Amino acid sequence: MESALTSTENRIETLRKCGFLQGLNESILRDLAARAVSMHVEAGNTIVTQGETGSEMYFIITGSARVHHGEVVLADIGAGSVFGEMALLDAEKRSASVTVQSDSVLLRIGREDFYATLSTDPDAFKAVIHSVLQREREIIGEVRTRSTKLMAYEKEMEIGRRIQADFLPHSIPRLDNIELAFAFEAAREVAGDFYDVFRLTDLPHMAIVIGDVCDKGVGAALFMTLFRSLIRASSLYGNVGSALLDERTGNASRTAGDVLLNSITTTNRYIATTHAGSSMFASVFFALLDPGTGEMHYVNAGHEAPMIFRRGNGAELLDVTGGVIGLFPMARFGVGTTRLDEGDLVFAYTDGVNEAKNSKGEQFGDQQILDVATAKQAGAESFLVHMSDAVRAFRGSAPQSDDITMLALKYLSTKGD
Repeated sequence: MESALTSTENRIETLRKCGFLQGLNESILRDLAARAVSMHVEAGNTIVTQGETGSEMYFIITGSARVHHGEVVLADIGAGSVFGEMALLDAEKRSASVTVQSDSVLLRIGREDFYATLSTDPDAFKAVIHSVLQREREIIGEVRTRSTKLMAYEKEMEIGRRIQADFLPHSIPRLDNIELAFAFEAAREVAGDFYDVFRLTDLPHMAIVIGDVCDKGVGAALFMTLFRSLIRASSLYGNVGSALLDERTGNASRTAGDVLLNSITTTNRYIATTHAGSSMFASVFFALLDPGTGEMHYVNAGHEAPMIFRRGNGAELLDVTGGVIGLFPMARFGVGTTRLDEGDLVFAYTDGVNEAKNSKGEQFGDQQILDVATAKQAGAESFLVHMSDAVRAFRGSAPQSDDITMLALKYLSTKGD
């Protein structure tokens, strides 16, 4: 005895609701229903596999399934849906896979049964052709609509890219005894990496910043502008209250360490409290260099350790002095100090460099950075060109997986600016 779900009348009703079969008369639908095979399928089973040649279409009576291209889900479908119908009309390979998500009851109709039924009524073929053409018109309309939206999206992304570019420094302060160069390459239209360089107004120091916001794309780009702006503003205008006023001159008196700690702490607390729900954070290396003495104070907030290539004495790492900024409001940070001598070169970078991957999934790695750097000591600009070439050569045909930002600073002498 047929169950209620797979009775002839239930099958006919299922076929009648299918847009692909609209226009077929009752006798054709009844014949198709009689030829259809009922299937009880357990969740997790793949009915249609992408790339295989098919000759059957399926109707979902109860249950659900997902249409997917690999791991990318294209659609979720349920009772009343049909899939695989184009396999009845040609022998092309399946364009997507269909996997049952819950225990389901399906109807299956093969190509031979389909044509055998339609051959009894010439008008049936006309009805099917009309349905196919109608569907093609709908697809063309959908493509046109999506294309229009995509063009608008691309225009917005281009505007976003230009706005983001405005947040990066347009010019680099020029000093007689320092060579400074940056390289920036976004993995997408907009990036989460940032860098900055500027002179303090009340101290002789030059500020150097390089950072990497978690994640990529639009969200990271928005927070990149926020992190960069907070660090710069708090460095230039923050921490000048009465507690730091010199009693004799009435002017603000602060040290490089004061500037670093105030800026990083203020930025961290603002992001961690005002935007706590976003869970966005950034690794940041922020240094203040006195051009006249070569003394450099820095905070390394969870960033890749910058390298100092000492003239003739190998490489020195500037390790972390605190965690990333933006997660914990009361996080504490330390200030490190080093001194640059004539000929020393500082190299700072984001993890898009050392974690660059080739087609085998291998990473460029810190050791290759060291090997490239020691093999080609040069000026700041040529150093970055050489490093960029090495990363690209290693990556080969593999796509760029992350934003790449690099900074090179070569200290030429202890002469003033």
